[in-house]
Amino acid sequence: MPTPKGEATKARILEAAADLLVTGNGINLDDVMRVTRTSKGQLFHYFPGGRDELRREAAARHLARLAEAEAPAALATWQDWEDWIAQILRLHERQSQDDACEVAALAGRALDTDKLTRDLVGRTYELWAETLCDQLRAMRDAGLLRANAPVPELASTVLAALQGGAVIDKATGSHRHLGSALRQTLVLLRAYAA
Repeated sequence: MPTPKGEATKARILEAAADLLVTGNGINLDDVMRVTRTSKGQLFHYFPGGRDELRREAAARHLARLAEAEAPAALATWQDWEDWIAQILRLHERQSQDDACEVAALAGRALDTDKLTRDLVGRTYELWAETLCDQLRAMRDAGLLRANAPVPELASTVLAALQGGAVIDKATGSHRHLGSALRQTLVLLRAYAA
């Protein structure tokens, strides 16, 4: 049974590896050991599968952090949508100061050569789309969206605007594209207002 100290060490290693993924760097075990001040023995004790296991678990941790930071808790009103977009843009701007972006890093994981990681990211995208669908259906049921609103397509559009805007901003060093994409997506959603 792991000790609290052991759990803390494992968590520290995992967070450092996830941070490396978010900044766009690959996971280099020497970098992880240097940042966490752990030995190779400790690293392999907690991640016996080495770099591949750590990469997969770091990708899962990255996705969990993304869900905690950016997944909408409730998008039941137009104000909720505006607040969520503002929250994402603040987080994006804060992360880009450190040359990082949780959402942009997700695109890199989606293209990962490791099929298990790709599948994990794909499932995360699908869950995110389902969550957005649920939010939009609830708005439709509450009479805020027209009955003929194409909910799955709108959810996909929101997700694509979020992911695409973040990637373009990361590549260009801008904050413009994500904000524009999300604001125009909200205009699209409002076009289906009841």
